[in-house]
Amino acid sequence: METHNPTGNNIEGKVVVITGASSGLGEATARHLSALGATVVLGARRADRIQALAEELTRVGGKAIAVATDVTDHEAVKVLVDTAVLSFGRIDVMINNAGLMPHSPLERLKIDDWNQTIDVNIKGVLYGIAAALPHMKQQKSGHIINVSSVAGRQVRPGSAVYAATKAAVLMISEGLRRK
Repeated sequence: METHNPTGNNIEGKVVVITGASSGLGEATARHLSALGATVVLGARRADRIQALAEELTRVGGKAIAVATDVTDHEAVKVLVDTAVLSFGRIDVMINNAGLMPHSPLERLKIDDWNQTIDVNIKGVLYGIAAALPHMKQQKSGHIINVSSVAGRQVRPGSAVYAATKAAVLMISEGLRRK
């Protein structure tokens, strides 16, 4: 029998993996979900930042661990998700949040920036899906949240590559939803 939850808090006790958790939206999401009782597994390149955040959240009664993760490395993302499953028995939510937003007109030909933006914003999402989906299929439950942007629908001057990557995230998400 399903129990009634008067607070509407359906995240309490869930295991949530968050990429890009060292700052911005990822950090804020980790703080918010931890305060609601979720166990958060923090991934980001800046190991010192996520370790400090995990310690802070644990100190105030939350459950959090940090795993240094470069989302451009498929194996690193797999280690992040596998660590969540090994540590807590499952993964309930995968939040593919890591992202880059360099701005420059295409005519500046910043090819290294283009490649890095594509690697983080598109491949990082795909690697997160690849790491989480097998666990979720096995447990027959789970949610994958891919963070996009209004830029995925409206390009602004100097942001063509960023907007293209966020449009790709929208299409990847829709493709995953439709199976």
